[in-house]
Amino acid sequence: MIVMDEGNMVNGNTVLQPEYKPYKKHGSDIRKKKNINRQAKVKKKLKVLLSICVFFIIGLTLIYRYSVIYNMQTELNSLESNISSINKQNENLTVELVKYDNLEYIEKNAANSRMGMIVPDKGNAVYVNLNRPIIKAQSDLDEAKKQKGILDKLKQLIWR
Repeated sequence: MIVMDEGNMVNGNTVLQPEYKPYKKHGSDIRKKKNINRQAKVKKKLKVLLSICVFFIIGLTLIYRYSVIYNMQTELNSLESNISSINKQNENLTVELVKYDNLEYIEKNAANSRMGMIVPDKGNAVYVNLNRPIIKAQSDLDEAKKQKGILDKLKQLIWR
C-alpha cells in the first residue's frame, strides 16, 4: 500500500467500505510524554540537589557555630587559668608584704650591713617639738593675695 497523505490512512480492502481512521501521530504524543517524563525527572533531580545543598549549608553553619563555641570555651579556660595563677602570685606578694611590714625585721636588716645604718644611742637623740608652728606670719601671704587681687581687677578693667 502506498500512503500519499499521512493524514488519511486506509487500512484493509478498498472494495468494501473501508473504515476511515484518521492518522494519529503517535510519535508526537510519545515525544510529549517523554518530554513530560524528562521534565518531571529533571524537577525531581533539582529538588534532590536543592535539598542536598540546603542540608550541606545547614551542616556547615552548625559546624562553624560549634567551632566558634569551642574556641570561645578554650579561650575562657585559658583566661581562668591565668586569673588563678595571678591570684596565687598576688597572695604570695601579700605574704611577703606582711613579712616586710614587721618593724623588728626592718630594724634587723637596717642594723646589719645591708644599708649601713647604726642603732642610735639615747644621748645622740634629738627631740623636736612638732606642735610649734613652723610657718612664719600669714599676714605676708594675705597682703600678697590682696595685691594680686588688685592687679587682677585692674587687668579686667583694662581688657574690657
